[in-house]
Amino acid sequence: MTSTARPSMDDATWWRHAVVYQVYPRSFADSDGDGMGDIPGLITRLDYLADLGVDAIWISPFYTSPLHDGGYDVADYRSIDERLGTLADVDVLIAQAHERGIRILMDIVPNHTSSEHRWFKELLESEPGSPAWDRYVVREGTGADRETPPNNWRSVFHGRGWSRIRTADGAPTGYWYLHIFDTTQPDVNWQNADVHEEFISTLRFWFDRGIDGFRIDVAHGLVKEEGLPDFDYPEDNDDATPPMFDEDVAHAPFWDQDGVHDIYREWRAVADEYDPPRVFCGETWVPNAERLARYQRPDVLHTSFNFSY
Repeated sequence: MTSTARPSMDDATWWRHAVVYQVYPRSFADSDGDGMGDIPGLITRLDYLADLGVDAIWISPFYTSPLHDGGYDVADYRSIDERLGTLADVDVLIAQAHERGIRILMDIVPNHTSSEHRWFKELLESEPGSPAWDRYVVREGTGADRETPPNNWRSVFHGRGWSRIRTADGAPTGYWYLHIFDTTQPDVNWQNADVHEEFISTLRFWFDRGIDGFRIDVAHGLVKEEGLPDFDYPEDNDDATPPMFDEDVAHAPFWDQDGVHDIYREWRAVADEYDPPRVFCGETWVPNAERLARYQRPDVLHTSFNFSY
């Protein structure tokens, strides 16, 4: 085992000067020769990563997923894609990384789930207005037959940001669900208490297993402007310009709403229950330094670092 000078594992401020190495598990190291990287393969490369001098490994999603978006379409936040390994493998990874002074950061995807998530399946099997429907951003369409989306929001992956909910036999209903990303990634409703409770439980599930923090996917999303108003897209912003990466769209009603910070205050309180406190790294696309600073306040993400663009 290689020994390198790193901040103590008890150092609560290790992240300030950390070298973080991202691993996409499906392509990093294949332990069994099936052509796909996996968690046991990553474990075999820990000495290599220690030799590089990295302080932490950020692991892209390895949850159960149909892989419509590289694992960012999560079907179960507390299970491992069986092609990549098991929870027991993750426990070994955490323990052996920590023996080498390397911390583990995982991805968490709180803006949307996979359409294969049990919640969305429950929605499709229940009647409009049921509690299952309220966990997602669902609205009636417009027009005489409600055949038009509720507003003009676009998907980051091109096209409209809404898809029509269909019955079990495929017939269209008058209801639409929001997907700011792929059609298989329905946005969850962060005004719903079940959503808050589920993600708090998920944080604790992984913190209790020993991970050191999370990189938060689309950290500036989650909350949508009240009333879901139409957005006046810039004239040069069309379906060929994904509306997450265009600075003229950074102030859109589906990005960077003040309410996201109430969520992260909840999360920060959970992370501070641990010693040392767990960290968060937000993927935050914001229009200016003033908006970015809101994610770095002590009562919000606090011991965190941000990807900002």
